[in-house]
Amino acid sequence: MRLTSRLDFGRFTQLLGSYIASGGALLTSSVAMLLTFGLLARHMGHEQFALNATITALTNVGVQICGLGSQESLVRRVAQKPSFYPEMLGHVHILNLASGLVLVLIGMIAIPLALPISDNLTVTLTSTALILVTNIVLLKIIWLATNSYIAHSDFATANKIEILFAALRMLAAVLGCMVFNVTTVAEWAVWNFAAHAVAAGVAIAAISRLGKPKFLIVRDEIRIGIMFASQFFFKAVRGNADILVLSAVVGSEVLSSYSIARRLMEASYMSVEAFNRILYPGSAAVALKGMSHVFTRAKRMAMVTICIGITSACIVWLITPLLPLLFGKDYTSLEWLNRSLCWAVIPIAFGATALEALGASGLQSIRAKITNISSIVGAGLVALATWQAGIIGAMTGIYAIEITIAILAWRALLRARSVEPSAEPSRCTAGN
Repeated sequence: MRLTSRLDFGRFTQLLGSYIASGGALLTSSVAMLLTFGLLARHMGHEQFALNATITALTNVGVQICGLGSQESLVRRVAQKPSFYPEMLGHVHILNLASGLVLVLIGMIAIPLALPISDNLTVTLTSTALILVTNIVLLKIIWLATNSYIAHSDFATANKIEILFAALRMLAAVLGCMVFNVTTVAEWAVWNFAAHAVAAGVAIAAISRLGKPKFLIVRDEIRIGIMFASQFFFKAVRGNADILVLSAVVGSEVLSSYSIARRLMEASYMSVEAFNRILYPGSAAVALKGMSHVFTRAKRMAMVTICIGITSACIVWLITPLLPLLFGKDYTSLEWLNRSLCWAVIPIAFGATALEALGASGLQSIRAKITNISSIVGAGLVALATWQAGIIGAMTGIYAIEITIAILAWRALLRARSVEPSAEPSRCTAGN
């Protein structure tokens, strides 16, 4: 980014300040998440922790469908026209409630059959219900609060919600593990639900401050929202295929260590996510001027995201020797797995810049085509590689797919830079 005037410098300092605040919030959340993970790993042992990781992988897939991508629509449309917030909020509420109910019902059938939490059926059903409501419904409410404030470019409030949520979840782990000696998935389900319920209550109160919803369906956003949700659904399928296959081919210690390494990689991406989320509303507004402006903006930011990704990977690599102090010495595979996997954040960061630019421009069909096809094919390849080569196959598959997605995303953005997003309307029209 070249600073050619006082105005440019002012915009840069404002962006830098927003990034530091947003990055600090997400870093705090990441640290809290790692401490939570560390407590659970130590107190559950690798068998129960592996079961928790496998169930979480399944719910991570489900939460991507909940709401049918309506929260992205809220951020984009409100960034373009703030007065449209009540209609978009009602749109999100309707889709979250309807899809969340269906997902919980499906999960109540699938999880007890595939991954029974206890020998006692009542305990299994109760724990499953708590996990599904927590990881899908309540989590979506919390995300809605942060997205609502991001849509209004109020990053400070969004950051406070993120930090509060992370603190509540960590507090639940501290009390549950260190005071009440939580050692099983069933016991943790209660504490995790309590933390999410309190955070969701705060989130609902925060959302109400922005105005009351108008309950209607914004018809021209349904297809775009589904396109958006499908990307993260198939990405979640791909991202969790290795864990699900590994659960069948390796021991619980390797699976648990790999799950922790994956979490650390995802935590390192938070620094990139912090940058992308403060850019997204601005990119949506710039998109009204045409794709050439979006491309120029994305090109300027690409080097920044790459540098952030490299820095994050180096930090994770450097702290690896300290991990046994947090997670315990039982996770013997953790150090080499973490140092092998941490560099994947670099191609992820590079590709994310182009994907975010496409999404902010309303070109969800193009973005969906890239991520969905890559994720569907990638999920199969990662699963096959994991089945054939175990942990080495899983990591090789991750690097190959992320590099491929980055190349395809930038190729698509190059093609779209002179095309107006006429296929995906930006005008704010609503229908009942």
